Amino acid sequence: MKRRRGARAPAPPSPVASSLSPAASPPLPVAPSLSPVALSPSPVATIEERGLPLVNILDRIAKGEESPGVKLEGAMEILFGAYGESDLDFSGLFLAGWMKARDDKEFRLTLAWQREQIRLTLQDILIEGAANGAFRENLDAGAVAAVILGTAEGCLLQAATQGGAVPPGQLVRTLLGLLAAQT
Repeated sequence: MKRRRGARAPAPPSPVASSLSPAASPPLPVAPSLSPVALSPSPVATIEERGLPLVNILDRIAKGEESPGVKLEGAMEILFGAYGESDLDFSGLFLAGWMKARDDKEFRLTLAWQREQIRLTLQDILIEGAANGAFRENLDAGAVAAVILGTAEGCLLQAATQGGAVPPGQLVRTLLGLLAAQT
C-alpha cells in the first residue's frame, strides 16, 4: 500500500482504546434462502405429535394422589375419549400407522413405544389398586391393562367407521365393573 506524500502513518491502537472497543467478530454466516413451500412433518412425526400428549396425560394421572379407582376411571375416560371419540383424522392416522408398521421399522417402533407406555401406565394403576383392595385381589395387571388398551384400540376402528354398537363410555363402565373388588 502506497502512502501519500505528507500523510502520516496511522498511529498504533492504544491498549486502552482497544480494550474499550468491541472485538472484531467474524462475519455472521448468511442463512440459506428458505423455500416458500412449508415442509410438512413426516407421518411418523405426526403420530408422535398426536400420541405423546396422551401418553404424558395418562402418566400424570397414574402418578397423581387420587385413589386407584379414580385414577383408572380418569385414565380410561381420556384413553377411550381419544381413541373412540376422536376426529376421523386421528383414528385414520393411527390405523394407517399400524398398517405401515408391518413394513416400516420407524412406524413400528414409534407406535409400539406409545402403546407400551400406555399399557404400563394402566398396569401401574391396576397393581396399586389390587394392592390396596380397590380391584380384585388376584388381578393379572399386565393382562388386564392389555385388555383395556385393546378395547380402546377397538374404538379407533369404531371412530373410523363413525360409530359402533357399544359407545366408548359404556365400554369404560363395563370394564370398571369387571375390575371392582368383590365385597
